[in-house]
Amino acid sequence: MIATPFRAILAVALLTGATASTAQLGGGLGGLLGGAMPNIASVGAGNAAGVLSYCVKNKLVNATSASSILGKLTGKPGVTESSGFKLGQQGTIKTDNSALSLSALKSKAKTKACDLVLNHAGSLI
Repeated sequence: MIATPFRAILAVALLTGATASTAQLGGGLGGLLGGAMPNIASVGAGNAAGVLSYCVKNKLVNATSASSILGKLTGKPGVTESSGFKLGQQGTIKTDNSALSLSALKSKAKTKACDLVLNHAGSLI
C-alpha cells in the first residue's frame, strides 16, 4: 500500500509531466497515479464504452482494437443509454466511489488510462 502523502506527490508529479513505470506506481488497474485514479476494475460497461469512444475520438488508444471492443459493448442493452456512457464520452472515468476527468491528465497519463480502460473493457464483453 502506498502512503497517502506519497500518492499526492506522485499524482502532482504525473499531472505536471513527470514519468514513472507502472511497477513504481503500484501496477495493476488501480495503480496509475498511485491510487488517485479510480479503480478501473470497477468501471461498468457503460462508462468503459463511453471512455473508449472518447479515447478513440482523441486518438489516445489503438482505434482498431478499441473499435472492436466498443462495438461489442455498445451492442449490449442499456449501455449507450446509461449515465456512465455519457460521462465516459466526455472523458470521465467513473466508479461508484470516484471519478477522474481525463482532461486533467498529461498526455502520457491519458494514453495509459485509455489503455487500462481498453484492457478492462475486454473483460466486460
